[in-house]
Amino acid sequence: MEYIPCLRSFRRFFPVLLTGLSLLISGCATFQEQTCKQFEEQRKDTDYTTQYRPATGDPESVGRLSKLALRGKPVAVRLYKIDINPPAIKPCNHLTIHKAVYIQRGGSAGQILEEVWEFYTAKGELITTKTESVGDQFRASGYYAAELPLPIPEKAPPGNYRIVSKLIMKTKNKSRGTVLARSNATFQVVSRK
Repeated sequence: MEYIPCLRSFRRFFPVLLTGLSLLISGCATFQEQTCKQFEEQRKDTDYTTQYRPATGDPESVGRLSKLALRGKPVAVRLYKIDINPPAIKPCNHLTIHKAVYIQRGGSAGQILEEVWEFYTAKGELITTKTESVGDQFRASGYYAAELPLPIPEKAPPGNYRIVSKLIMKTKNKSRGTVLARSNATFQVVSRK
């Protein structure tokens, strides 16, 4: 009779569950969607810069990545991945971009690491580009992760979009760099109505 303790717990919480459901159905407990004005106010206090932190990944794959040799390179990116959550969103909300990087650093004096984001429509039209210096966040070889909010403005038209992200290594005396890694993800903007 192992199910009896479980049944007793269910009986204890059933009235609470029933009350919550009835309030939700009656409209007394509704989830109000944030207005675009509230969203714009919130954006003023939101930090939109990437803050990578050391992280743990799948021990087997991280162990395998750490054994790869640099072969004379100052920097090598073994893993670079972005994911977006949720995959569909209404304007006046934030998407969350999840980033994962496994980087190896050698003697990289004079090297600058930048992350370049390109935002495209489904038709391939470039909407905007954002560049961030991230080299100081990768001082040692290892696995890093970050979460970054992406604001979807009120005037964003419904449709499919693509983000292309690149990690680029530059030297101090050159404006062009070498693409070390590239990743992309798609999302959809749906109507607020």
